[in-house]
Amino acid sequence: MKITSIKLYTVKSGDTGARGAAHGESQYWGGGWTANALISCPMSVHPKYSKIRSLWMGGGQDPYVIEIFTDEGVSGFCANYGGGAFACSIIDQHLKRFLIGQDPFNIELIWDQMNRSMLPYGLGGVTGMAMAGVDLALYDLVAKARKLPVYKMIGGQTKESIPCYVTIHPDTADCWRDRGFFGVKIAAPWGVESGREGIKNMERLIGKLRADLGEDMEIMIDCYLSWNIEFATRVAERVRDFDVKWFEDPLQNGWATESNRILRDRLAPILLATGNLEYHPKAFHDIIHNHATDIIQPEMQWCGGLTPTRQIAAMAKPYDMPIIPHCASVYNYHFVMSNTNSPYAEYIAAGEGREVQPIFSVLEGEPLPVNGKISLDPDKHGFGVELKRELLAPFN
Repeated sequence: MKITSIKLYTVKSGDTGARGAAHGESQYWGGGWTANALISCPMSVHPKYSKIRSLWMGGGQDPYVIEIFTDEGVSGFCANYGGGAFACSIIDQHLKRFLIGQDPFNIELIWDQMNRSMLPYGLGGVTGMAMAGVDLALYDLVAKARKLPVYKMIGGQTKESIPCYVTIHPDTADCWRDRGFFGVKIAAPWGVESGREGIKNMERLIGKLRADLGEDMEIMIDCYLSWNIEFATRVAERVRDFDVKWFEDPLQNGWATESNRILRDRLAPILLATGNLEYHPKAFHDIIHNHATDIIQPEMQWCGGLTPTRQIAAMAKPYDMPIIPHCASVYNYHFVMSNTNSPYAEYIAAGEGREVQPIFSVLEGEPLPVNGKISLDPDKHGFGVELKRELLAPFN
């Protein structure tokens, strides 16, 4: 079997009609609350861009789709919620040469060639998103050729179903109690830009969450690179009585191993979760080896795909460090199902954030949580989803 061609697509519009970052309308997670609500972020320190994320988000946070075709009629695809037209250009002008004429079963070889070819100009961001699309499409293709679901090809079934927590905007917390999810993660509305008032606001918000959710649900806080050691430590001191499970990515990515290790000690017993905006196995090795986190969270669709995620899982295993892929996708679910060191997964309440609904509008048959748990159909091959082609715009 040989790869004969590829096709690339952007997405015509997000779930809420967003046309894409080039039009000032981010399609990030469909363009709902994740792009259009008050959420503290790295740009919150600049008042012009602090109100909503779509004011500053670029095309690298729009989705794209890649399809890979073979001479035996078997094909595979990936719908990646990051990378957009930028990733399409990288694949079309660079990575395609490592695919055409190659045996699609040689996933490790192809990933290594892509990785090494990126050394001169980037091991992260849209380059990682481009590599992830290729890598995940190859797994989809090979699993379909073998007439297996991906999870059975990479380790098999390690749990009957996957327990989930749900990521929400704090304004919708009342919608998610008693729906089977073991916890909620909120996007923090305040960070360092808000100073002492933001610290007090976070204390009040987390206290209200605990009161609204009761004593049985976990609470996690996504800080989205917008806190620092002082802000995180002072919030932690104020909320210890509310039994918070973790703070996620409080410090900026790409450099913070030593700072995260210091912060981890200060936060305890609140856990530190990091990794969703790291982009290469070398970065994850540095974090894991230096005990700079409690929970490691690679973003599979951004860090290069399933191949490096499995490498990261192997690094974390000897430390008994849980690996919980960041955000929600069918790709994450297959990995979690196959990995004993991934006890649960994230589901994100997309769109308006009040109901269980498909996360990615271009996918047909996406598994959804029932009573807070995800099940995968063993009779569906590959990742078990199809494309809604009417939503796609050809790139090439």
